Amino acid sequence: MSGGAVAGLKMDGVVVARYAETAEAAADELDTAAAEVGGGDVTGESYGTLGAQLGLGESYGRAAGALRRQLTDGAAALRSAAEALRQVTVRHGDQDDEAAELIKRAGRLDG
Repeated sequence: MSGGAVAGLKMDGVVVARYAETAEAAADELDTAAAEVGGGDVTGESYGTLGAQLGLGESYGRAAGALRRQLTDGAAALRSAAEALRQVTVRHGDQDDEAAELIKRAGRLDG
């Protein structure tokens, strides 16, 4: 694993970056699914007379809307997680750079 240990935790920046990419790809898939939910082909007539009397078209519309919102919210959560993971890798990389600089300076002082 690359990187340093913090409180017994080691982080591999490459692995974390891949997790971020995976989360971003999953968010894209949820967006695609959200766009496909509640297809426009379903109309009030799709359920027939009984379906219309029972309000199946409206019920389907509400359920489709709820699912679309959940998928959109899930995509947003995954994008947020991906961004947080990217920030972790950047901060971790910055710490590695700072540690390397401190080591270089210490070597110059000893020599």
